[in-house]
Amino acid sequence: CFHGTNLRFLNIYGGGERHSHAIRMIEAILDDVPEIQSINMCYDVACVLESALHKYKPEWKETIRARIGRFHLYGHEHSCHVLYNLLRTQGYGLMIGEEPEHLWFIILHLIKSGRVS
Repeated sequence: CFHGTNLRFLNIYGGGERHSHAIRMIEAILDDVPEIQSINMCYDVACVLESALHKYKPEWKETIRARIGRFHLYGHEHSCHVLYNLLRTQGYGLMIGEEPEHLWFIILHLIKSGRVS
């Protein structure tokens, strides 16, 4: 089923976003709902994440598909437009892939005040 929203939140301290964070989030979802047979997800750098997933978790190759949201796709090279475009991938429908960005915009004032420096 399509959620279009965050299923998990993760505090990130220093160093910024890493693939290990996304991998841990997927692990948490699969631990909570082990009967999930496939996950179609959007990630800003899905082209890099998917190769990392295949390297570190080869058993997920058939289970997890990562694609790039429409807005972030414009910053990628042509091969990413062909391989990771939501409109070219069965199962994503007309999904935009930027739905969580809307939530971040709404709660931005909370993030700034709670940020650890």
